[in-house]
Amino acid sequence: MHAIKTFIPKWNRETLLFIVFAVLFLVFSSYKLTFAYGITFSFSSLFLFLLFRLMGLPSAVFVGVIGLFFVQHSFLGISIGCLSILELLFVGAFFYKGRKAKMFYVDVLFWLTVGFVGMLFINGHALTGSVLYFKVAKDIINGCFNVLMPDMLLAYVPFYKILKVNKNNVSFHQFLSHITFVSILLPFFISIATITSNVHAHMVKDAVRSAENSTNRMEKEMILWNKDDLHKLYDPFRTNHLYDTVKENEEQAYDIVITDFHANVIASGIQGLKTGQKYDWMQNYEWRKIQYNFYEALPKEKENATPIMRWRSGFYVYTKKIDDLSMKMVLRFPISKYQDQITNNFLEQLKYSALFAILLVFLVQIVSRIFINNLKQLTVATTGLPQRLLHFEKVEWPQSYVSELRLLTQNLKIMAEKIKEQFRESSEMNKKLTEQTIKLKESEDQLHQLAFFDVLTGLPNRLHFQTYVKNLIKHPLTKRAAIIFIDINQFKQINDTLGHDAGDALLQLIAKKLGAIQNDNREVFRLSGDEFVIVQRVEGEGLHQTMEQIIQAFSSYFPVQGHMFYITASIGVGMYPEDGQDLDTLVKCADIAMYNSKEKGGNCIQFFNESMRNSFQERLEIEHSLRLAVDKGQFELYFQPKTRMNSVTSMEALLRWKDPQLGYVSPATFIPIAEEIGLILQIDEWSLFMACKQNKEWQDEGLLHVPISVNISAKHFQQDSLIPLIKKALELSGMEPRYLKLEITESVFIKDPLQVAEVIYRLKQLGVLISIDDFGKGYSSMYQLLQLPFDEIKIDRQFITDIHQDEKKALLVKSIFDIAHGLHLNVVAEGVECEAERDRLLQMGCDEIQGYLFSPPVNKDAMRKFLAEADDQLVRVPD
Repeated sequence: MHAIKTFIPKWNRETLLFIVFAVLFLVFSSYKLTFAYGITFSFSSLFLFLLFRLMGLPSAVFVGVIGLFFVQHSFLGISIGCLSILELLFVGAFFYKGRKAKMFYVDVLFWLTVGFVGMLFINGHALTGSVLYFKVAKDIINGCFNVLMPDMLLAYVPFYKILKVNKNNVSFHQFLSHITFVSILLPFFISIATITSNVHAHMVKDAVRSAENSTNRMEKEMILWNKDDLHKLYDPFRTNHLYDTVKENEEQAYDIVITDFHANVIASGIQGLKTGQKYDWMQNYEWRKIQYNFYEALPKEKENATPIMRWRSGFYVYTKKIDDLSMKMVLRFPISKYQDQITNNFLEQLKYSALFAILLVFLVQIVSRIFINNLKQLTVATTGLPQRLLHFEKVEWPQSYVSELRLLTQNLKIMAEKIKEQFRESSEMNKKLTEQTIKLKESEDQLHQLAFFDVLTGLPNRLHFQTYVKNLIKHPLTKRAAIIFIDINQFKQINDTLGHDAGDALLQLIAKKLGAIQNDNREVFRLSGDEFVIVQRVEGEGLHQTMEQIIQAFSSYFPVQGHMFYITASIGVGMYPEDGQDLDTLVKCADIAMYNSKEKGGNCIQFFNESMRNSFQERLEIEHSLRLAVDKGQFELYFQPKTRMNSVTSMEALLRWKDPQLGYVSPATFIPIAEEIGLILQIDEWSLFMACKQNKEWQDEGLLHVPISVNISAKHFQQDSLIPLIKKALELSGMEPRYLKLEITESVFIKDPLQVAEVIYRLKQLGVLISIDDFGKGYSSMYQLLQLPFDEIKIDRQFITDIHQDEKKALLVKSIFDIAHGLHLNVVAEGVECEAERDRLLQMGCDEIQGYLFSPPVNKDAMRKFLAEADDQLVRVPD
């Protein structure tokens, strides 16, 4: 089955058109257009020439040979078919090796030479005289027409839409030639059809009239014979008498035969037809009844007999029965005489037609030459006209004899002058446009640089990164790739401490070092701020080498404004396709891995895994729940007392959060998140209001009056709302300012210390107390203690733990105590958990103790008990 399918050719337009033309050739070869007297026209070679020009000479010859075997059976038919193939080969040979000519003219040359001789040879044995020359002339005209029609079809029918051939390209000369030859040849065919039909009808009418006159005259003459003569009709003497009567009435245009009703000849004017012979012309001829008693009789078809030969051997037959005499008269008119008359008339007409055609062709050639010459001159004048006008060259315009062309030339001349003037104007405009184009190109390059490259570092930016990764993923050669996120750990501190110029200089140095590791498989981008990303096409050990080069880039110091900084980076890696197969997923995975690296202290490389995704998901859940907690006020204040000699001297309000789904969430977990997502201001505001309100309620209950400490984020000092917030909290609660102590960390001084100092002075003007929390842990500056009106410092628990066993810690803390007391500052020790630590601190002169040794953070009910017990001991802050 597969072999059969392979054998069957694919049907396409070219194959279908070939089959259509081949079938039409075979049909028209079998059926010809035939008129009276054997005048025929064949249009089969028309399709051969279409095949020749559209599909090549071999295809046309192949179809022609098929026609010889399947259509032509007689020697004469095969001879004419061979002549058609010879005509095709003659024309095809002329076009061999790309010769240029019109197919019609080449075919005319064939018929005037080879074709003329061939037609004389084929028809000369059967035809002579005017009939022979008529048939040869008719066949030559027929052959030329069969080539003219394909030439016109190829010129005007868009075969290029079906086949891979050149588009139609018709010249004016060719168009005039087609019109001329069609106007000559088409009337020839029409005149033959109409004249033959009219002449045939006229001749039949004359023959019938002549036959009727002769038969009537003979009938009258024979009726006058007496009965004895009629009874002796078959007597030799009477027969001769009847024969004489026939001869007397017979004319040159016809022969007369008299028979009885059994077709036995009684008398005959036909030589060789004797009395008594059988004469049944209907059996010997193919006949057709034209009128009543008038027939057209042609010889039965024989091999090698053309229609014109059959008609030449045929007759018009008129018959009439004479019942009274029991005989039938037959008049036979030879068609050859009428055929000769028609052919002579046509040959005579053809002479004048040929002369007219020659004159017409000559006239058309003259008109065409005049018109074409004018067009050529106009074409020469307009060729390259824009360039000539642009260079202001002189144009020679032709003088035409044709009014339309003269008008066209005049219009073109006027248009050229206007164009020349416009060229003068546009020349100056082009100079300006060229300058503007250069500027636009520079602007476009700058816009492209701004759109796809970072202005500060010159590295590709986020948009470029997104496009690059998407294209990298789509590339068929990309098997694996790594998205490496790099976040600079110390950038924020340097940027806030030394200013933006220092931060920008640091970013440029980092970009330069990272850019140095870029290659064909590795591209470096700056996304924003201190975030960089490297995209690596992973091949072999390439990723390992990239990681080593990144670590190496951060192993040496970065000189910024005279300072030497050792910078570390948090690095997270997302792998394609293991971690994701699209940009967003890969970026998210690399980002999660980078945050995981940052949580582990930075300066390490973390590859993404699903456990990180879970940790990141937990963070997202905390963020979501934290926002709900802020909106719904789901926090709670706990309180941890500060003591001196086991007596409560003050307390610190500490924020606690227990989520319905997450349960208890440590402040160490949610406070940094609140700082990052911008909720810390709202949380601090809630804590401040609730702490002031609660302390005032306890005071109103008559409990111990002690200050309450509230932690304030450094972000408040970057806002203008801190002072109004403190005032509002004091006004709403009714608590005196001296019972409010604000705990701030040393990080508030990192950014804009002058602004922070101004806020602290204004707070002191309100009467509230200021405490430095976690002193010694961060960016401590003794100068700040001298300049700003602090009331207290709290020493971080990392200096307190095991202080009774660590002399270095003890010496350091003792020095802090001495400095603080010298500046009249209250000192609080955080995180005291054992009596040995407490005793050593009290021995060193610590003012207040805070830690689990005395009490962990407790809720408001437990804190109320502490205050009540302290109140019983009358421990109060002096007024």
